Amino acid sequence: TSRKMSSCAFCRIAAAYHPVAPSTYLQSTSNANSNSPSAPKPGPGEDGHAFLILSTKHVLAFLDIMPLTRGHVLVVPRNHHEKLAEVGVRVSRELGTWLPILSRAVMRTVFGESTDSDPSDPSWNWNVVQNNGAGAAQVVPHVHFHIVPRPPLGQASTSAKMSFIMFGRGQREDLDDEEAEDLVRLLREEIAREVARVKEVEGIDLEGEFQDAESGVAGGKGRL
Repeated sequence: TSRKMSSCAFCRIAAAYHPVAPSTYLQSTSNANSNSPSAPKPGPGEDGHAFLILSTKHVLAFLDIMPLTRGHVLVVPRNHHEKLAEVGVRVSRELGTWLPILSRAVMRTVFGESTDSDPSDPSWNWNVVQNNGAGAAQVVPHVHFHIVPRPPLGQASTSAKMSFIMFGRGQREDLDDEEAEDLVRLLREEIAREVARVKEVEGIDLEGEFQDAESGVAGGKGRL
């Protein structure tokens, strides 16, 4: 309902940001002083602000404000659905398209992997988790997937290893705004490179939808 949507933090984020082609950010980096879509609007503390890394017609991705690890990302459908069973086929397909792409971008960014590194490498460890309902530990009643990069177990202390293996266990801290800005910039650049790689290797142009999205989504005002 509209009441649920108005009180939903993720719906406010969705309303604040138009779809933006991932390649737009890479193009903007050539002139750091330009009026670039890389600057999030609205600003920190304003309604609907998020450290956004992806904004499509149906899907958004942004940093978790209380990350389990550096690079903890949330992936959500733009429209309000409380549980996964409510999401239609079209949006489900797009969520499924972006989850592997975002996973690769997050892992390469957080751990400094090269663009041609193999995601099947055993050193790549991360969670993709989605909870449905309060009894399943869902906190925000809007469908969302967690992408949580995990450092190699050898890098974690012995006492922390089990907490790292189990999703949701371990210390969570508030996201630092300055660090988040730097991380978001790197993630957007890596997503843009990954989208280009998908087009070259798989022949799938993920940016086609953005050509018809200039009019945006109703109520969308922000930019990446």
